[in-house]
Amino acid sequence: MNHTTILIVDDEEELRENLQDLLEFKGYRVETFATGEEFLEEFDSISGDLVLLDIQLPGVDGLEVLRRIKARRPQMPVAMVSASSVRGILDQAEAYGADRIILKPYSHEDILRAVEEIVNRAGG
Repeated sequence: MNHTTILIVDDEEELRENLQDLLEFKGYRVETFATGEEFLEEFDSISGDLVLLDIQLPGVDGLEVLRRIKARRPQMPVAMVSASSVRGILDQAEAYGADRIILKPYSHEDILRAVEEIVNRAGG
């Protein structure tokens, strides 16, 4: 049984639920969060092996959430999900320590490949 926990932070409910269903079907444990604020409030009390984080969140955006994750847990793998391919935003995500950037629209295979690669690299 897979004991890897994936934390999903995305304000799009349908996308969040689809990702959760896909990853749980593949045997991952999943926790979801609708906002950066909600995630950050819970972050110190939850454990996870990988964060799938949308860059464009209302309120505290994904880049700021990423910055705070890396400040608190530098080794926590984070894959940024973005509908934007604006180079400056993507460069900033990489500078803040994103392990992977996944551009929308993506396929189930894109997500699974990214998750498996990051988890395997982290030794999970």
